[in-house]
Amino acid sequence: MKILKKILIVLLVIIAIPLIMALFVSNEFKGENTVKINKPVQEVYDYVKYLDNQENFGVWFQMDPNMKTSSEGIDGTSGYTFKWVSDVVGNGSQTITSLTANDSVISSLDFGFGPPAKGYFHLKELGPSQTEVTWGVIGKSPYPWNLMGLFMDMNKDFVIGTQNLKKAVEAQKSPKTSMQELAGYYRETYENLLKSIAGLSESQLNFKPHKDRWSIAQCVEHLAITAPELFEYEKKALNAEENPERKAELKMKDEDIKSAMSNREKKAQAPEAMQPSTTAIDVRGRLNQLKNKNDEIISYLNTFTEEQLRNRILDAPFGAVDAYQFALFIPGHTVRHMLQIEEVKADVNFPQN
Repeated sequence: MKILKKILIVLLVIIAIPLIMALFVSNEFKGENTVKINKPVQEVYDYVKYLDNQENFGVWFQMDPNMKTSSEGIDGTSGYTFKWVSDVVGNGSQTITSLTANDSVISSLDFGFGPPAKGYFHLKELGPSQTEVTWGVIGKSPYPWNLMGLFMDMNKDFVIGTQNLKKAVEAQKSPKTSMQELAGYYRETYENLLKSIAGLSESQLNFKPHKDRWSIAQCVEHLAITAPELFEYEKKALNAEENPERKAELKMKDEDIKSAMSNREKKAQAPEAMQPSTTAIDVRGRLNQLKNKNDEIISYLNTFTEEQLRNRILDAPFGAVDAYQFALFIPGHTVRHMLQIEEVKADVNFPQN
């Protein structure tokens, strides 16, 4: 019996010692490292602001190749949440809380215990082609988990992680910014429209497969009429105050917008003000009108940052979208009617010349 008591006392002491030690150990934890990356600050910022990119350089993703991930929202914008489930590194989530272009990306990290920690990237431009990046996390561990701080070197993970980040960013070709991609989408769709009607005769341009369907010339006129109307709606949203609190209403990603606009299975009747005329149409004049309007739209949108566009939510036919997504409607609308033009050209009665 005495032996059992001694064993019990020893066990209690063994359990009590770390619990007592934890009372005197700080509950704060921090890990960070700084690295110099030989890329312009804009390119570095455009890379680290996307949480999904952490799969390319974060040490923890390398620890568990079977990690399951999911996300909510639009990556690279405030409110986006990245989640992970892992038998190796545990479960958790990371949510972007604020972004300052070319300066910082701040996030909230939930590890499933204790209060959320703060994750951060701080950027400093050292020159036209060099950027200093500090990546880290700071938070508090609840008692008695704070004792783990004595045995963990979080800085080591960030040293490896920032070196991985440096390699990833320096290895990639200079990417197009989202605003450059938007401008490219406008140019590409307009050029494809020109190609789709190049060489067509007057009879081909004005051929109607059915009395209730549009000719190619009418499709072109409709595009030229609609672009200014959509642009005015866009400007109205951009002249209003930012309303990022509505981001929870966003259900579609950029590619979803493009896909929906090119879906000809769901057809809609254009408002009377956007209906093309039934008389002779100056196709070349309408094409020039559309090009000039596209150029005006891009010039105007470039006076805003992507973040400013993303922070303005407006209502569209498919539901709530941000102003960047709404800007996709105009070239997307061109794609939609290019498909209609191809339908006209494929009609069995389409003139041969």
